[in-house]
Amino acid sequence: MNTTEYISSGILEAYVLGSVSPQERQEVECISKIYPEVKAELTALQDTMDTYVTTYDKAPPKHLKDKIFAQMTFADDEETEQEVQAIADEPTLDAAPKRETLPLWPKLSIAASLLLGAMFAWSWNQNNSLKNEMAQLKGQMETVAEQNQKSEGLLALFTDNNNQKVVMKGVEKSPESEVTVFWNKNTSEVKLLVQNLPAAPTGKQYQLWTIVDGVPVDMGMLDNDFREKVISMKTAKGNVAAFAITLEKQGGSPSPTLEEMYVLGNV
Repeated sequence: MNTTEYISSGILEAYVLGSVSPQERQEVECISKIYPEVKAELTALQDTMDTYVTTYDKAPPKHLKDKIFAQMTFADDEETEQEVQAIADEPTLDAAPKRETLPLWPKLSIAASLLLGAMFAWSWNQNNSLKNEMAQLKGQMETVAEQNQKSEGLLALFTDNNNQKVVMKGVEKSPESEVTVFWNKNTSEVKLLVQNLPAAPTGKQYQLWTIVDGVPVDMGMLDNDFREKVISMKTAKGNVAAFAITLEKQGGSPSPTLEEMYVLGNV
């Protein structure tokens, strides 16, 4: 049995809300005893419903009940008796159809059923609204947590006394570009923070270089999704004089294409 499909079918929600047939109820109770994951989901739904009922336990709006009863017309006892008497006084013909009057209690029963159905629909909508709000809140909390994590990472880079900060400014090809290098002298780790750099064209990729003793050394490729990220590159060792970034073919080049240099920063 595919329990994932069974759980997503909506039968468990219907069971919790009491809108299943006796056969479906028996089926849910039986399957939940066999499959732990179904039992866990059912328990979670019941807990959610209990929490909802406890938190939002309030009567439906008064206008809802008034609106339903306003659409129902009942004859009072006197009118009902007069109607019955009038029917009794009419001459009866064998071919004439008999006229029946619905008693008052069945009418009240119908009204009560309509009212109960409206209350159930209102409660269902309230529950769905609560679920949507909880999902939105969860998404917002995850976004905030992610932003906080990024902020903490940036703060650590700027406040670490072991990091040497090198700002690579845009050259003639891209004067608005700017990328900051954080070079840890103890661990030789190099991290980049891209402030401004044009998106790499299709089939192209940015590559970081160091200039060590006058020779360019490959420091790795930048992920094309480099915005708002701290990018870890290869370790930089030796007598580094400068950092630079060039635009190369996808996957990189063994030597920099100088006419495709975008930023440069001296150490």
